[in-house]
Amino acid sequence: MNSIKLEWKQERGGLLVWLFFVVVILGLFMAFFPLMQNQGMTDIVNSKLEAMPPELLEAFALTNGASLLTVTGYFAYIFQYVFLASCIFAVMKGAQALIKEETNGTIEYLYAQPISRAAIVTSKYIANLVLLLIFWAVVYGAALTFIYLFKENGVDFISVLPDVSLIFGTEFIILWFYYSVGFLFSTVIASSRSASGVGLVLVFGTYAIGLLAKLVTDYEFLRFFSPVDYALPATVLEEGIRWEYILICIAGSLLSLGLSHSIYRRKDLRIQV
Repeated sequence: MNSIKLEWKQERGGLLVWLFFVVVILGLFMAFFPLMQNQGMTDIVNSKLEAMPPELLEAFALTNGASLLTVTGYFAYIFQYVFLASCIFAVMKGAQALIKEETNGTIEYLYAQPISRAAIVTSKYIANLVLLLIFWAVVYGAALTFIYLFKENGVDFISVLPDVSLIFGTEFIILWFYYSVGFLFSTVIASSRSASGVGLVLVFGTYAIGLLAKLVTDYEFLRFFSPVDYALPATVLEEGIRWEYILICIAGSLLSLGLSHSIYRRKDLRIQV
């Protein structure tokens, strides 16, 4: 509990900044949805999508053009980009968890306490995972609010809840995986300033692999190496939960945590003199 309080004091500023920008961007995206109900806009969307190659439509989650004219379909399309940003946040949160103590010169104080390295890893992992949960819960609440405000007339808000909840529940498993991999990187990178680079390379790299897998049939097997692609909102709505991918992410998260313990126990901590 003390670790969670300490992490909250240290990280709440950055968390609030991320939440502000994510919620504002999501709100701006959703504010455009009522324009999709205009007949002229409907004709433009349908004609433009029909002219695009099927592979490109699939790559950018546009295989069902009509879904852009429903609030859940439109939300699923625009939220994939918010999800990418959230994955970067998750990796950065994990990648900073342990190394920031060495970067900030506070590792001496922490290591002087009557606590084992295993306990340090566990408490840091749980504390930052709680912060990630708070982040995702606020985004979930904001998404429901914007959907309620901008949904089309005649749509029952309650009927939208299961689909949106399924998207957020599935995607949190992916966020957990990216967070855990970032946490593993935190045991080997030289400085917390590297965390943003790790997040960008890992997320956009795996996202690009997923795009390649959908654009080129011969490389379809590469989708296995693109966790972002496991739970893109439109994919979740169309295909449901792909449990084999979810189990891969859960196993990967637990393996990353185990490796983090193993590496950190043998690591030479950098003490600033």
